[in-house]
Formats: sequence, C-alpha cells, structure tokens
Amino acid sequence: MHDKPADQAGQLQADAATRRPGGRTARTAKAVLDATITELGEVGYAALRIETVAERAGVNRATIYRRWGDKPSLVAAAFTARQAEVSPPADTGDLFEDLLTFLREVRRGFDSPWITALIKETGPRTGEDDGLRRALDEIWPARFNLSREIFVRAIERGDLPASADPDFLVQAAAGPLYFRWLMLGHTLTDDFLRHTAALVIAGAQRP
Repeated sequence: MHDKPADQAGQLQADAATRRPGGRTARTAKAVLDATITELGEVGYAALRIETVAERAGVNRATIYRRWGDKPSLVAAAFTARQAEVSPPADTGDLFEDLLTFLREVRRGFDSPWITALIKETGPRTGEDDGLRRALDEIWPARFNLSREIFVRAIERGDLPASADPDFLVQAAAGPLYFRWLMLGHTLTDDFLRHTAALVIAGAQRP
C-alpha cells in the first residue's frame, strides 16, 4: 500500500519524459522509429529485423518489444510518426488545386525509399503476409484520412453533390498514380496529375 504513491510518481515521470521533446524516453523512441524507417528503405519490410533496428538505434531489442510488441506495430508506429510531420491538405477554396496538391504529395511519397519498399511488397492478401497487411491496415487509413477532407470541404461548399463519397474519391484519385507508377513503370508527369484530377472531379460532379 505504501508503495503505490511512489509507483504513481514513477509513472508520471515516465509519461513526462515521453511528452518532453528532450526527454530520454522521447529520444529513444525517435531513434528507434528513425532506424525503422531507414531499415525499411534499405531492406524492405520482409527482411526488416527488430534486432537490426535495435542495433542501429543503439537500444536493447527488449526495449522495442516492450514498447511496440512486434514488427507490424513498430512499422505502423514509424509511419504514424512520419505522418504527424505532414502538413494538413491544402485549402485554397479551389477543389482542382487542392486535389492537384494532394496528387503531387502522393507522387513525392514515391521518392521515399521506405514507402516504395512497402508498396512493392504489397500484393494479394495471403497467410504469409499477415504482418505486412496488419501494418498497412493501420498505415493507409492514417495517410488518407486527412486527404478526404479535400472532398468533404468541396461538398460543404457545394462544389460536389452531397451524395459524393469522400473516401471513394480519394481512392479514385490516388489509384491511377499507383497503377501507372507501380504496374506500368511510367513517370508521373504534371500533365498526368492534372488529367487525373480533372477526370475525378468531372465524374464526382455528376449525380
């Protein structure tokens, strides 16, 4: 009974260290997540090993298992940390310009080795890729949740009908980029992005 206040104080100190940018816990977490991103870019998801991440980050692997549990959770956490650094979607009041900015951000993401590695390892769902799929199931919603606001705002302004589905429109806009770049190996030019944005908007404006 007498140890409870001390335990609570210790937990508060740990929480404060996590929140404080200069705290040891926060520095350790950043080192691990940065190391995870680097490893993904170099070897991809399948070959990524927590032991190697721990060595690169300068921590004990038990620290990683204790905080993140397993590889899918670690990868998802690393992506979420990067996502927090991304600016909110553009809000110019012009749907075409906002959507074009979003598509350019998607294109820029393809220049990130670790994002490229994840995309190229993605395939049909199988029992062998459960870990990767679990990570992606956390990653993609986080990545596109903010982007749907482009279409939500357009509906609110009356630029799109109320029946328009923001989630579907995000997929319809980004999908051609993934197909052209990943499947066909073609460059994502500005002209292609503009044609894609115009086509999606034209389709969405029809009831």
